[in-house]
Amino acid sequence: MTRSTHPLSGRRLTGIGAAASALALLAGCAGGAGGDGPGQATGEDSGFEYGASQDDVDAALADLEPVTLTFQSGSPSEISTTGEQAVEFKEEVEERSGGKITVDIAWSMSIAGYPEVVDALQDGRVDISYHLLGYEPQRFPEATDIGTALASVKYSPQVGEMTAYAVGSAIGWSNEDHLQRFEDEGVTPLVPFITSGAYSLNCNSEIATAEEFENKQVRIGAASQQSAADHFGAVPTSMEFTEAFEAMQRGTIDCDLSPMSAKDISGVYEAAPHLTYSTQASWPRFPAAYMAGSSFADLPLAYQQIIADSSAMSLAADVQGYINSNAQHIDDLHSVDGTINEFDDAWQEQLADYIPTLQQEAIDNGTIDDETLTRITELEEEWTATIGELGYEDGGGMETINEWVDRDADFDEYAWAVYEETGPLENRPGS
Repeated sequence: MTRSTHPLSGRRLTGIGAAASALALLAGCAGGAGGDGPGQATGEDSGFEYGASQDDVDAALADLEPVTLTFQSGSPSEISTTGEQAVEFKEEVEERSGGKITVDIAWSMSIAGYPEVVDALQDGRVDISYHLLGYEPQRFPEATDIGTALASVKYSPQVGEMTAYAVGSAIGWSNEDHLQRFEDEGVTPLVPFITSGAYSLNCNSEIATAEEFENKQVRIGAASQQSAADHFGAVPTSMEFTEAFEAMQRGTIDCDLSPMSAKDISGVYEAAPHLTYSTQASWPRFPAAYMAGSSFADLPLAYQQIIADSSAMSLAADVQGYINSNAQHIDDLHSVDGTINEFDDAWQEQLADYIPTLQQEAIDNGTIDDETLTRITELEEEWTATIGELGYEDGGGMETINEWVDRDADFDEYAWAVYEETGPLENRPGS
């Protein structure tokens, strides 16, 4: 891939690869030791500047005690499409810290499932965890409504995913009420809003029209997705995406509405091999986040900064995981003789006409405002241009993404741009 140079202040930290992880601004301390807090030394902890040399970082860490952090990943293993992200994050942090920070990975939310994540962070069972905020709309209402607002972002299997991710990051960091929710729960919003990959349907029969979709039993996640399914006369059922495969086998649902990364984890394509997606209009996005637990503030500033700065590369892996999951799912469907269809124009026009109704409901909730929608439109234009300047483009559509996408593409420059321009750098510990 040929890319133009993008002027970024950040630089690779240790050069371990194209991406670091699906984590960002992460910190915690389940295995921390020493001093007044985990890893603390008796001297002054002044941290280091963003972009500092490794020598400067080593000097800042010289008197600090080692810590061990437990990170809970939603990926099933290191060999899954998204699993490499957690492994690379671990390597990046451990190398940058000279081995003083150890990251232990717990796969498949094995310590605390999604309903327990916040409690587990509060009581110290985990230090860092991925969380699907959309499963707790009462606890994180702003997140759900931001996801609804992002449905207006145009979709494509690579550039569209990259644009939505960057726009979501900027909106999440700028919504003060959303950030306050984390503080009220006693956790730290390391990445306060992750725009999960675009949603599509896997069904036990082919569908492409509103008539074919009507009366289908559909697994959904977010409340706004339920409203959209209701609008088309489908019958939405709320359950975790990990339960979709068994529900499909039992015949209790006809379709699963999920992003490709979730399909990769659940294996739902084996029971529902018929994919239907849309490009002219999108389902409301499902919000996720990375959070640090109650001991975050006890970590030395330099340790917090290492984790924060390492997240720049993690942004690359996060988006790359969504894109590669799109390609992997097409491969998976071919392996089971599945079908791939785009909803017809009439269905997509109907969804596009309904999205403003959902967005207005979100505004009426008081969680977002008209300015949020305006800002999303502006950011979409800005980031589409930036991504193009960096040399990224779609080489085709969803049906052939497994043929044209570069699964080893370098997303580093994009990651630095998102990190520096959407809020993470402004919220860097010590800033």
